[in-house]
Amino acid sequence: MSAGTIADAQAGIPDVVRLTPNFDVDSLVRDVQALRAEQAADWKLQKTFVTDDHLVETELDWHIMPLRSTGGDKARTDPGGPGLVSFADTSHTKLAPHLHAVMRAIPSPLRSVRLMALGPDTYGPDHFDNKYALTWGIARLHVPVITLPEAKLFFGQTPYVWEAGSLWFGNFARTHRIENSGRSHRVHFVLDVQVTEALFDLFPPEVRAELPFDKIMVNRDEQPLRPSALHQVAFEVPKSFTDWEEADGEFLIDQPTVPSEIRVQDGRLVLHYDGAPYAGLVHIGDNEFRFQGWTDERTVQVVDDGGQRRVVLRTRVGKQVRTLALPATPQSV
Repeated sequence: MSAGTIADAQAGIPDVVRLTPNFDVDSLVRDVQALRAEQAADWKLQKTFVTDDHLVETELDWHIMPLRSTGGDKARTDPGGPGLVSFADTSHTKLAPHLHAVMRAIPSPLRSVRLMALGPDTYGPDHFDNKYALTWGIARLHVPVITLPEAKLFFGQTPYVWEAGSLWFGNFARTHRIENSGRSHRVHFVLDVQVTEALFDLFPPEVRAELPFDKIMVNRDEQPLRPSALHQVAFEVPKSFTDWEEADGEFLIDQPTVPSEIRVQDGRLVLHYDGAPYAGLVHIGDNEFRFQGWTDERTVQVVDDGGQRRVVLRTRVGKQVRTLALPATPQSV
């Protein structure tokens, strides 16, 4: 997806917003020091999650300590994405009670949560984080822990040095970069959050009143479901729908398809692409499912229409919904 397309989708959403509450800096610093002293080897280089699960490691001095990750794996320094396992706290939280308290203070479900240490004399390129934005149901929050004037975050040409202990929303789908021209590390506590109505209680009332909620996607709560024969179907999916980084609406264009199935495995529903398991399915109501580890940006719904089975694919950008109905074949239980 191009930077221009993403910028259009973000119109009216602010680059940065200071949220509430604030946190005690000395307590947070003690937690970081404990993790540096006792878990030094577990600070790993930052990795980027992409559709094919290939994790790309940064070449910058940018080390990560995950306190919540895919499957609770303390080696996962990436932000995670659709897959077979959910997010879970890592064992590092036991050494960081004050950071863990920050996590519990966020009123929406947490995705990945990471300490991110930007080394001295380090300069990152301009980039944007594809689909990590309110538009697609994710908010990225920062709590600066160890700061210095020379360590800056730029949105466009505007530099920011946020006060330690404060809580910030950043619109990282916009073009941004980081730099640290100082002589010590800058450490931020970065929390990726599933967007729900409760999240906006942290925003100042005057900012909340001006937010373009037609461009914000609010995720639905998971709903209980017992998998049944209804859900076990085979169908053909447009290839781009298997790529969560696809341009919005691309799956509606004629293109090659991928054989797909929904199966019951270990008491839960799993979506398979081309014979291989791709993602668990999370029920959000009316037999509609988002992918495990992702948002309502991309869903699959199973429909029984007078004995004829269909699968409905949907993608969302804010309040806009794109829909494609496909014939489906029931599978034996």
